[in-house]
Amino acid sequence: MPNIHFKSSLKNALNGLKAAFYEQRNLRIQSVVAVLTISLGIWLKITRMEWAILFVCIGLVMGLELVNSAIEVLLDKIHPERDEAIGKAKDIAAAAVLLASVCSAIAGFWIFYVRISALFY
Repeated sequence: MPNIHFKSSLKNALNGLKAAFYEQRNLRIQSVVAVLTISLGIWLKITRMEWAILFVCIGLVMGLELVNSAIEVLLDKIHPERDEAIGKAKDIAAAAVLLASVCSAIAGFWIFYVRISALFY
């Protein structure tokens, strides 16, 4: 019986990911950046530790984007009119994605900088 619940939960999660991918432009942009980052990592032959860092960063940014999108959808449904508190909640959720994105970009810079600069010197 627990297996049925797992399959159902997995199907629901994949449906949510599919819906978010088609409906959320930022998630599509982040997916392209993730693919480019992974491709660069393969080309530059980064270490296992660097892979771990990149995948944590990619998962964190995209996971927060999914949570941000869920919050926005829910709040728009509950309170479709403009509201200061709702707007603040949405802004805070978006700020979480921004913070994770900036920190991930810095981590990516440090991982790739040395290898890329070595190609030119």
